[in-house]
Amino acid sequence: MMKVLLTLAAVLATAAAPAPQAPLRMNDIQVVGSHNSYKKRIAPAVFAELERRDPKLAAALDYDHLTLAQQLDRGLRQLEIDIFADPQGGRFAHPMGETLAKAEGEQTGFDAPTMMKPGFKVFHIPEVDYRSCGTFKQCIGQIDTWSRAHPRHLPIMVTINAADRPINKPGVTDPLPLTAPLLDALDAEIRDVLKPSRIITPDDVRGNAATLREAVTTKGWPTLESARGKIWFVLDTPADVSDRYRAGHPSLKGRPIFGWYDTDQPEASVEIVGDPRTDGAKIKAWVKQGFIVRTRSDADTREARENDYARQQAAIDSGAQAVSTDYYPGAPTRGWSKGFTVTLPDGVMERCNPVTQAAGCKLPK
Repeated sequence: MMKVLLTLAAVLATAAAPAPQAPLRMNDIQVVGSHNSYKKRIAPAVFAELERRDPKLAAALDYDHLTLAQQLDRGLRQLEIDIFADPQGGRFAHPMGETLAKAEGEQTGFDAPTMMKPGFKVFHIPEVDYRSCGTFKQCIGQIDTWSRAHPRHLPIMVTINAADRPINKPGVTDPLPLTAPLLDALDAEIRDVLKPSRIITPDDVRGNAATLREAVTTKGWPTLESARGKIWFVLDTPADVSDRYRAGHPSLKGRPIFGWYDTDQPEASVEIVGDPRTDGAKIKAWVKQGFIVRTRSDADTREARENDYARQQAAIDSGAQAVSTDYYPGAPTRGWSKGFTVTLPDGVMERCNPVTQAAGCKLPK
């Protein structure tokens, strides 16, 4: 009888034990990120002139960021870098704003000698909002240095917003069109800074699947454990540039950067959505299918000025894996600030994804 009771107890205990959690994958998380992560404060003399000429634009640009390393220290795991092609060097080495700032005796830290060298440059708007983390290679080098010092971090998503269209304003230096050779040069800059073992590529995700889309919607993204300590890139460009990037590289074969493609395309894996208030249902559906989505909780300082959290809540509820903001904890503030700060629920910066994972899911350390 005792043997029977022990056997029954063992069976009941086994039945009551929860099933082991399947390994989390890259898309099974939600993190806070930053928008225009490289952006430093506009020089005072330049901002005053901009405010005089275009108060609305000045208000929209009245934000800046900590260094990339400081943002990563605060838990951000998605960054955005804007790039401008400069294959000859010197194209953006003499911004009008710098002339104005120097005339007022201001020291901006602008590195003109470095800007004279060939390679992609990082800044927001030519002539005016030009202070940043430096060149593209310098900026991703800063991310890599931090990453190497913190090898257990969740994968860092870096969106690359590539300027490609003319601005058509007097005295403003236009971006160069992103030709196929320039896109190859962008790949080369990433590979110059980061060894293959440091990044997650479309080939890594696709594996043996026929297409990248098939991979993320069937077998899934790499496990979170295998992605820890690594960096991955997403190209945020107009459709014609994205098409140029995949030409000759089906499912982005051999490319180090993921792209932004319609969800029915073979190269689809990541979607970028501006406003989760209008597209929340779409985001949630894409997340359920296996796509990774980046969206924004605020824009142009509007939510911060009004202390409006509706967009932030919509972003969180949508399940978008990356919620991008200008106002993470510790971000620089202004005199008009009302305390607007973006985190995930309970003040955390990373958690299990609320759409792909059940309540109670915990991120392994």
